Amino acid sequence: MLAATTFAGMARAEGIEDEYRQMRMLQNLLCMIESEIRYAHTHLGEIFLHVSGRIEEPYKGWLLSMEQRMGQAGSGAFAVIWTEAVKEHLSGSGLPEKELERLSVLGGQLGVLDLALQLRVLALYQEQLGLGMEEVREGMKAKVRLCHCLGVMSGLLVAVLLL
Repeated sequence: MLAATTFAGMARAEGIEDEYRQMRMLQNLLCMIESEIRYAHTHLGEIFLHVSGRIEEPYKGWLLSMEQRMGQAGSGAFAVIWTEAVKEHLSGSGLPEKELERLSVLGGQLGVLDLALQLRVLALYQEQLGLGMEEVREGMKAKVRLCHCLGVMSGLLVAVLLL
């Protein structure tokens, strides 16, 4: 029983650390997209295809899905494609719910023709993401320690109650 609760606490702590890792991967992905927009001046579908080769899942599948949908006739507006792809591919990624909502909103602002506006929107989102990461990082160490302690202590409590 003690081992099971300890492992449960460790699993929860790993989930907290994974949340930060996923936010970091998203930040790297957005930097790649920004660089492609800034220097390549290509269509977003081509950018998604190019960047997907340098990123891991679930972001790779997300980008490829958007690129594929953008190439289909009658697939709808870019904002709709972006939002559906976020819900479909990133809902189980480990990103916080608040971040998924902000990412969905980003798609509505990103699919414009003005290059300067796209770059400003990406910069603003990256700033917001950085603030969110700072919040997660500040509480992460204490939460991880708490999860480990609660796992062990709850196992000891159950063992004492059973004896």
